[in-house]
Amino acid sequence: MKALTLLITLSFATAANANEASRQIDALLAKDRQQHKLTANPSANDETLVRRLYLDIIGRIPTRQEAQTFLGSTHTDKRTKLIDQLLASDGYNQHMFHFWADLLRVQTRSNGGQGDMTSKPYLEHVKQRIRENIPYDAFVHELLTAQGKVWNNPAIGYYMRDIGMPLDNLANTTRVFLGTRIECAQCHNHPFDKWTQMQFYQMAAFTYPLETNFTGITEQKGAFDLMVQARKKPELEASTRNMGRVFENLGDFVRYSKVQPLPTRLLKLPHDYQYPDAKPKDVISPLTMLGKSVKCEPTGETTKAFADWLTSPENPRFTTVIANRLWKKVFGAGLIEPVDEILDSTVPANPALMKHLEQLMRDCRYDLKAFLRTLYNTQAYQNEVTRAELYAGEVCHFTGPLLRRMTAEQIYDSFVTLILPTPDLPRRQGIDSEMAQKIVYRGKLSDALDLLTSQEIFDGAAQASEGYERIAARSKVLREQYTAAQKAKDKPLIEKLNLEIRSLEFVARTGIHDYVVVPAVARLYTQKTGKPAPPPIPVRQPTLEELKKAGQNRAYIDVPGYDIDQAIPHDEKAAEQARETLFLDEIKRFGITDIDGYLKSRRAHAREWPRAADLDSPAPRGHYLREFGQSDRDIIDNANADASMPQALVLMNSELFQTILKPCTQLKLNLDAAKYPDEQLRVVYQTLLTRDPTSAEKDAWAKAAEAGLDIEDLVFALINTQQFIFVR
Repeated sequence: MKALTLLITLSFATAANANEASRQIDALLAKDRQQHKLTANPSANDETLVRRLYLDIIGRIPTRQEAQTFLGSTHTDKRTKLIDQLLASDGYNQHMFHFWADLLRVQTRSNGGQGDMTSKPYLEHVKQRIRENIPYDAFVHELLTAQGKVWNNPAIGYYMRDIGMPLDNLANTTRVFLGTRIECAQCHNHPFDKWTQMQFYQMAAFTYPLETNFTGITEQKGAFDLMVQARKKPELEASTRNMGRVFENLGDFVRYSKVQPLPTRLLKLPHDYQYPDAKPKDVISPLTMLGKSVKCEPTGETTKAFADWLTSPENPRFTTVIANRLWKKVFGAGLIEPVDEILDSTVPANPALMKHLEQLMRDCRYDLKAFLRTLYNTQAYQNEVTRAELYAGEVCHFTGPLLRRMTAEQIYDSFVTLILPTPDLPRRQGIDSEMAQKIVYRGKLSDALDLLTSQEIFDGAAQASEGYERIAARSKVLREQYTAAQKAKDKPLIEKLNLEIRSLEFVARTGIHDYVVVPAVARLYTQKTGKPAPPPIPVRQPTLEELKKAGQNRAYIDVPGYDIDQAIPHDEKAAEQARETLFLDEIKRFGITDIDGYLKSRRAHAREWPRAADLDSPAPRGHYLREFGQSDRDIIDNANADASMPQALVLMNSELFQTILKPCTQLKLNLDAAKYPDEQLRVVYQTLLTRDPTSAEKDAWAKAAEAGLDIEDLVFALINTQQFIFVR
């Protein structure tokens, strides 16, 4: 079946089929325009289109060299070839990541840091699936059925993104994948749509059994129950007094890293349910709210049934929503607006076209890249933009794509392009060595601790708690001194006491490792090898710098199968070498004589100016991306493309402008290669706007130059124009 699907997709992606699909879309648009007595916009010239294609497909303007390569080509199908080239590039993967990160609210550190162990692997998982161009229905199905531990299945990040909030997760799922807003029905029947509160709970019952806020080891509850019983015995009071801290520290190894179904976790109606079809606190069975009726027993395999129903081609909204979202991404407005508030009464701007796009999505087996290729190859997309503003509720007939302001990521990555002669530098794809080491370490401990019984955990914890008892008096004094130092704002003393407390607790925590973790890892070793475990690696007292960090990993016992993938550091080194090769190619291309100086500068630029997708998601507050409206990724599709005063101040007063004109940047190298003022004028326009200056612009600049302005003033002016900021 997989081979057949691949064959069909490849067949669809051939030039003849794709071009015919593009022509069919153009025909439907032409028919609609004819009915409304409208005329298509003229075809965009090559200078305009190459800039638009780079921005829309890979999220940045082209370099001057990239644009000249395209403009100098005499091939009749050079536009189609460029579209294929860009879709096949890593720039496409990076740009599509922002599309999905906004919808899925992907964050490097989600839920206030609670999901740190899950967030980064999930983020990299999304990037990996984009690179693989996994069919959209398979991608969504994988997210909705994700279970297990993050080191085995990073897709659980989809549910971990809403830790402890299963009802909110369901509302987000229906909004993102079904384009339907049902969150209002969580508290009462929807006031503006047909959904009832009962239907909301029936839908939520599919995924409600999934437990996301798992904070301890598997048998911790049983060990906790033993502790409660032991505390009733006076002779055990001392040995159990600090056992709660031991359990908390054990939980640190695996906290918020697992999604598991709990058959006993049943969804009940709220206590204030007020409708006559059920009583408050009734247990709810899963039932789909639209399309084919799917019903499950509350204790059945509900998540798979839910994912099968939601991602089915027969689902009345699943295909519509993704086709509409991608149409909006390409043309600037959806055939249905808003894209995530579809009602039964909703009528697309062009019903025939919407139906055609849905079938197109099914025909290409949810291959989003093939679908986008068809849209980019339409004449409608390659027309000049429509400059008239589209008001809310106004029907768009798509005489061309809408004039749009760049997204925050497009603006930032275009600045990166002005700085880096080769903007898309080779980087290792996937988690880095440091994160990989953390995941391997936590995975080993989690698997090991799962081998212990409740009694073994209790017995070890009782011994470990004695270590906390021994330091209790000294720890209390240090913490009182620490509080006093904070009030006095004595920073040197605060740091000194903090290190003393950490050092003291490091010694106390040694018991947790000696009496619980080491025996568990030893058992894991024996299970994996069939041999007795070797002695544990001796504990090393951490340095002061290590104590300042949040936690230290111990070696314990080396267990086969729990080693960092050696391909990771190898690939990181290979990417570094590939960057060096590109830098040497740039040296030849631009005729650089100061080779060492150039390499030093380019290495610094590569570190300081990565593409937006290689930064934290979202970027920190105050970063250029946030100033230009990047989504905080707390709310679905929360980016803002409106102009603002802080953005103007960034363009006028920040170091950005000076950075763009530093030695060894793309713009400066282009200018340095220009011998005459007229040539420099052309270089600036070609690098920033991907076109030559007009006669009027040449005359205006001649007057400005006579008045004392220099080429840097021209660069500053053009960066602040709408021509630079907008996708034309």
